[in-house]
Amino acid sequence: MNGQTYRACLAPSGRCFPVQAGESLLEAGLRAGFNLPYRCTNGTCGVCRARLRSGRLRRLAPHEYRFTAREKAAGEFLLCRNTADSDLELEVVEIRGVEDIPVQRIETRVSRLHRLREDVMEVQLRTPRSRTLQFLAGQYVTLRIPGLQPRNKSVASCPCNGMILQFHVHRVAGDPFSEHVFERMRPHDPVALEGPHGNFVLDEAAHRPLVFLAYETGFAPIKSLIEHAISLELAQPMTLYWVVGEAGGHYLDNQCRAWEDALDNFRYVPLVGGAGVPVPPVAETAGCPPPPEPLRPQEQGLLFAAARAVAEQPDLSGVDVYANGPPGVMCQARTLLQGHGLPAERLFVDPLRHFI
Repeated sequence: MNGQTYRACLAPSGRCFPVQAGESLLEAGLRAGFNLPYRCTNGTCGVCRARLRSGRLRRLAPHEYRFTAREKAAGEFLLCRNTADSDLELEVVEIRGVEDIPVQRIETRVSRLHRLREDVMEVQLRTPRSRTLQFLAGQYVTLRIPGLQPRNKSVASCPCNGMILQFHVHRVAGDPFSEHVFERMRPHDPVALEGPHGNFVLDEAAHRPLVFLAYETGFAPIKSLIEHAISLELAQPMTLYWVVGEAGGHYLDNQCRAWEDALDNFRYVPLVGGAGVPVPPVAETAGCPPPPEPLRPQEQGLLFAAARAVAEQPDLSGVDVYANGPPGVMCQARTLLQGHGLPAERLFVDPLRHFI
């Protein structure tokens, strides 16, 4: 083995990624942000099958999956058990959208509990090596804990590692799920997972500037999208507006500032809602009635974030916006953004029903 880095190009897309010495082609592709088909990562299931068109492979480990003689003669192999021994051209069926990923049911275990803020817990789940989760950045899953109602939660980590999954849980008084996470959940506890679900995913074919509007722990799917965009080395500018209700509430502030320091095309704008936040006027529409009660500080902050995006991106016709928030206020934010030129199809909204 040498320290050579090779280049693997995929057919029919023509997209390429680097392969470092000692890593599998599957690991290299996922690290580069490619949505490659896989499930077990240990050579058992055969989902990560590919066909070698040109170049030399080097096997990293044996596998249990059995190819037929015809498949072997055609150059078929497993991405998870081989690396590059030269530049390669591979034939792979890449995942293009949510419709290409089946719903999966996996028994996981709690591997880590990390309090990010007094009232926000990062729950890390580990899947079996034989049943990792295939998902797209921005999607959510249904978590089932014995004795509790199922809860939909956005995956906060990127798809580059389907075996280690992160979730952000906001503690809410009287909510059995969040109280269980903070009071009774322990490492190694079982958690059944079903998914992925949702269409809040990155349009990888677009090359427009990206604007992210995150609301409280709705930062979780936004974090997944941003990490995926970074893996893809997208060149377009990215701006993150993250709204919380009080000072000190940006529980991964250091992570966001590290992105801003490391990336030339990334800008981070933390916003705190409050009584002093000016709420922009929004035209009422039949589908966007006025709120039945005064806006909460975070909700004021969300509208203010949308107004900041309008002011700082005066021409929204060439921008993609990924946003989340309470449905009523998100409706007003949508009206505000589209009223300043954002095409309806360029606004991607994740409902805030599963962020608790």
